[in-house]
Amino acid sequence: MPIQRANFENLEEKLHKAVKSDSYKTLIDLFNKHDDIYVIGNGGLHYVASHMATDISRLVPNKYCHSFDSFGFITSSANDFGFDSIFERWLKNCVNSRNNGLILGLSCSGTSKNIINAFNYGKTIGWDSFLISGRPTKLDCPHIQIDAKHYHTVEAFSLMLFYEIIHALGYSCPTIG
Repeated sequence: MPIQRANFENLEEKLHKAVKSDSYKTLIDLFNKHDDIYVIGNGGLHYVASHMATDISRLVPNKYCHSFDSFGFITSSANDFGFDSIFERWLKNCVNSRNNGLILGLSCSGTSKNIINAFNYGKTIGWDSFLISGRPTKLDCPHIQIDAKHYHTVEAFSLMLFYEIIHALGYSCPTIG
């Protein structure tokens, strides 16, 4: 029986189209504008957010990129206040809102309620938001949408896009040595 291969839905085409878009230019402008960047996502995108917060912080000087990696805070907030408020509660309780930050949301559906709530909170404190999604969104914010059918396509795309951002900011990733 032949082994089935994963369908990445022309991932490289999607990436090349995205980095040529006006939305990508807006994203780079926002990265240049902000020193503090907060990346949020659910499921596999949560780990993409964590991975990229690490690499952007270590590879791009004077960029402080954060992801929500406290499982204790996640589970207690979800239990006590509901999953839809976890990112908003993190921003309210654990982040210095006096710093002008950028919230970067990763959502396969483009409709993740907890990301929408975090963006709405960010708006109340004057922060910018940007969404990377696999499906159409009704959010009124700059975004890149890639028209994906599969979660893994959005996850791989987001990771690749973050490395494009590092290079667009004038830095590079180390080679395997």
